[in-house]
Amino acid sequence: MDQATSLQYEVKENLPPVETSQGWTATFKEWQQLRRELGGFPEKIQQKLVELEAGLNDYRLFISKLDYKAADTDRRVWDLFNHILQEKARLEQDMRNRPLFLRRVKDLRQLKEAWQKLLSDQNALMEYLSQAPAELAEYNQKQIEKELQRREEMRRQEYIQRISSARRSLDLAIGYLEQLHREGRVTFGSQILQLEEAQRIWNERLNKIFEDERSGALNPDEVILQIYNLESMVRELPSLSMRVREVEEKFTRLVTRHDMLASLGKTVIPAKEIARMTIKLHEQIPQLWANGDRQELEHAIEVLESFVSTYENTVETELTYLERRRPGATRSLVTAVTSESQEDVFTQVSAMARSLISAIEARDRFLRGHSEQVSVLVRKMAAVAGMNKTDADFLVLAALMHDVGKISVPEAILSKVEPLTEDDWYQIQMHPYYGAQILKPIDAVARIVPWVYHHHERWDGRGYPDHLTGRQIPVQASYISVAEAFAAMLVEMPQRPAMSKEEALYELRRNAGTQFNPEAIELLETVLNNSEEKAIVNNHTEAVSEE
Repeated sequence: MDQATSLQYEVKENLPPVETSQGWTATFKEWQQLRRELGGFPEKIQQKLVELEAGLNDYRLFISKLDYKAADTDRRVWDLFNHILQEKARLEQDMRNRPLFLRRVKDLRQLKEAWQKLLSDQNALMEYLSQAPAELAEYNQKQIEKELQRREEMRRQEYIQRISSARRSLDLAIGYLEQLHREGRVTFGSQILQLEEAQRIWNERLNKIFEDERSGALNPDEVILQIYNLESMVRELPSLSMRVREVEEKFTRLVTRHDMLASLGKTVIPAKEIARMTIKLHEQIPQLWANGDRQELEHAIEVLESFVSTYENTVETELTYLERRRPGATRSLVTAVTSESQEDVFTQVSAMARSLISAIEARDRFLRGHSEQVSVLVRKMAAVAGMNKTDADFLVLAALMHDVGKISVPEAILSKVEPLTEDDWYQIQMHPYYGAQILKPIDAVARIVPWVYHHHERWDGRGYPDHLTGRQIPVQASYISVAEAFAAMLVEMPQRPAMSKEEALYELRRNAGTQFNPEAIELLETVLNNSEEKAIVNNHTEAVSEE
């Protein structure tokens, strides 16, 4: 059988059976047409694939610029593209495995439908790629808006928490101040400072802060800052009240002495000046204190201190002159600090102080003679500093009673040999407060209460009970602090051996400007250079050692 006959045979075998020659001819033509069409599909698909890849490159570039990618859209694109590649490869492999001329018309028809479906998928993908950017952009914008809302909500919640935290901190500061006020530890009997007025001003300020927040005048960060500023102001009030109390005491004493002088027919200070300063003390200073306007408050205090220093010596000189000319004239005035009734009370308080000190020292052998020695050193320091007798007497009494609050500290803690626990230290650090409470009811010695209360403050603010710094600490308290530290270092304690005088002085100098007032240390050094004082120190040290 020749080649032409063989091919004709194979064609006939793959053609469906027909009843007429016309039917066979039509089928044969269809078979030939299908073969021609199928031969052109791979090229068409490949050309369309090139267009698709170009469209996909544009798609990749577009989507890379988006913050948020629509996962469903992207998955649909790549799933369809991968399907096209797989179907193209499958159809091409099918055509290679079985030539077209060996297939029946039915098979060719099915193969043509598969290629047409592939071409349709490519066109669908092209259409989808043209629509995807708008869909992706819309999705991206919605996600950006959602993220902005989420972040805004997170910021809002964060601000709510921060504002709440700031408010709690402010409430704690106010609560602590109220506790100090109830215990009498804020003003020490000041007649001009009223905590209730300060609280009214704070509430008004706090309400104004939140009103400004609601109106948009303040952003949340500014609200938080203003609340913390208010808290800081509240926490400064105890130390500020000490300064106010000091200038109040000085001014009241000067005016009282001047009233004495005026009652004897002599005036030194113009009435208008006294009236002006009285208004400043009783109206301006309390308002500045309550407002927490520290700079203006300190300026007002300096003005009053300057007023006192301007007239104080002149008034004292005039009173001394009048007393010399008319003996007993000033003593007859009950308001005089040096009156006989005052001296009687002072004597009684001194006696009471020694009784209390004896009771304390009986509970702690390390304290025996300590308070007496501190009072002796302080008297010498007062003399070197040039204090008048009255001020020196009050300072000595404060030195004698500086540890009187230890009467309220358990004996087990005072006599403890092993290291003190945190709770033990807390009890020990309460003794200045207890001492102030013992002295407060005695009006005649009210001026020494701050000196006893603050004798454990440090120059750098790390002391107790109120963490005052530098010049905020009453100078009398700093004298007692230096004398007490020096006296304590000369005594052997369970935790350390006794120091020599030189070693103790070295420690004081080493801590000048951090723990101690440098000027107070200089006064003590001057005192200790006197041979008489050396003997006092040595005698005390020997007495304690013998015990």
